Amino acid sequence: MSRLKYTITIIIAIAVFQVMYIDKPTAGSSPDDILPQVTSFNDSGWVLLYQENFDTTYEATDGQTFGTDGWLIYQLINDGAITVADSYAQLNAPDFWNAALIRSVDIMPEEYKVRTKIGYINYDLTNYEQADYDDPDFNDHQGHYENGMYFLTVTDRICVGNECAEYWWHYHRKMVIDVDNHINWDDPGETFHPVYMVYMAPEENSGGNLLRTWDGDEWDTSPWNWNVAYTYDYDTWYYAELEKIDGHIILRLYDGNQDIIEETTPVDLELINAMDDTLEYLYLGEPHTDDYEGDVRIDEITLLLPDEGQTVDDNRWGITKGFRLTHSRPNPFNAQTVISYNLHESSSVTLDIYDIMGRKVISLVNSVQPAGYHQVTWDASGKTSGIYFYRIQAGDYVDTGSMLLLK
Repeated sequence: MSRLKYTITIIIAIAVFQVMYIDKPTAGSSPDDILPQVTSFNDSGWVLLYQENFDTTYEATDGQTFGTDGWLIYQLINDGAITVADSYAQLNAPDFWNAALIRSVDIMPEEYKVRTKIGYINYDLTNYEQADYDDPDFNDHQGHYENGMYFLTVTDRICVGNECAEYWWHYHRKMVIDVDNHINWDDPGETFHPVYMVYMAPEENSGGNLLRTWDGDEWDTSPWNWNVAYTYDYDTWYYAELEKIDGHIILRLYDGNQDIIEETTPVDLELINAMDDTLEYLYLGEPHTDDYEGDVRIDEITLLLPDEGQTVDDNRWGITKGFRLTHSRPNPFNAQTVISYNLHESSSVTLDIYDIMGRKVISLVNSVQPAGYHQVTWDASGKTSGIYFYRIQAGDYVDTGSMLLLK
C-alpha cells in the first residue's frame, strides 16, 4: 500500500471509527476557557497553561507537589534544600551527594514551550572550604572542580535517590541549558562561568551520551563539544526556554529584560538521543555530587501549549486532567507493538483492540490500575495485516489510536 493511499485510508477509518464507537466527552469552548497568553515574549500561537511564581512562603519538603493542579514536585536528595520566600525559590545543595531539584509530576505533552526565570547564582572561589579540597569525592571532573545548575533540562526518566546527584544525568538527559562554575586546580585563581545550550547526540562514550551542539547540518564533534553560549554574571536574572513543536526543538536564553541572548539552530527530534521515547520530564535545579557552597534562585516556571483551540479548564496538557495516552510504538509494526499511558491517580482502565470493521479483537486491560506510567504489549502475530484501533478508557476519559500491522 502506498504512503498516500495508507494516509487517506487511515484518516477515513479513524473518522468512521470515532463516529461509530467512541463517546468521548468534550470540554466547553467559550473564550473564558482559554487562558491569556504571556505577552512579554514572542508567544504568538501559544496558550498559557501553567505559571508558577512562588508567591507563598515555606520550606519545601521532598515529594511535596505544588503549583496549579500540583503539576510540579520537589526532589530533595540528602541535605538538598529549597526555601520559598520573597517570590522566588532559593535552592541549595551544600555538600557531596546532595541535590535540590524541581520536576514535572507528569510526563510532558507532545508539543510545548517551557520557560524558567532563574539566576542570582553565587558560586565563587571563596565558597570552597579546605575540607572540600581534601575530600576524595571532591575531584570527579579530571582536575576541574565545578558547580552546576540546570536552568532547564528534559529527561526520559525520573531519577531516584543518589543517582539524582550525578552520573544518571549523563544517560537520561535529552537536552539542557546548563550553567557551571569551573575552577582549574592548576590555577586556583581561574574561574570560568559558562552557560551551555546542548543536546544529547546519539553517540556514547564511557561517560554516557555526548552533549553536543547542532550547526544545522551536523553535530559539532570538536574535542570540547559543549559550546559556550554565554558567560553568566552573578546576582543577575536570566530566562531559559525550550520550544518543542513541528518535529523540532529550539533552546533560547534571554537576559533579565527578556531580550534574547542566544538561540540554537532548530534540531529535528529524530537526531536527538532518546527522542523516540515519548517519556519526557522537566527538571531544573542543582543535580551534581560535588562542591556546592552557593545558592541559586528560581523566580518563575511557565508552561505553554500550541494554541489549537483546545481548552485548558480542568485539563492537564489540554486533555482531561490525570491521563495521557501516547502513540503505539512501533507503528507500523510486525508483529508486536507497545501502547503506553500515564495515570495521575488510580483509575479503572479498559484497553481494547478493534479491527477496521469495528469488531473487538482482544481486551488487553480491564482492571483498576495505580497512578503512574503503564505499558501494554499487543502480540498480533496471529492476525492479518491491516489497520487496527486501540480504545482506552480511564475513569470518564476515552481516547483512541490507530496502528498498521504489516507482515
